[in-house]
Amino acid sequence: MYRSHVLICGGTGCTSSNSEKIIEKMKEEIKARGLENEVNVVRTGCFGLCALGPIVTIYPEGACYTHVTVDDVEEIVAE
Repeated sequence: MYRSHVLICGGTGCTSSNSEKIIEKMKEEIKARGLENEVNVVRTGCFGLCALGPIVTIYPEGACYTHVTVDDVEEIVAE
């Protein structure tokens, strides 16, 4: 059972803003920190907030990050 789920928008708008690269980097960073058995990365459908994308939401914490870039991933995982 995972303690956290990282939901990353995979809708058209976010995908065109590199959400796929964010997903890849997120998985790499989680694995590098030995958290792959504790944190699950999930590509979702559109959150409906396309102007704020790419969007990353962390559960169960409920943290929501907008305008995420690949450069933000390390800081998000560290938190």
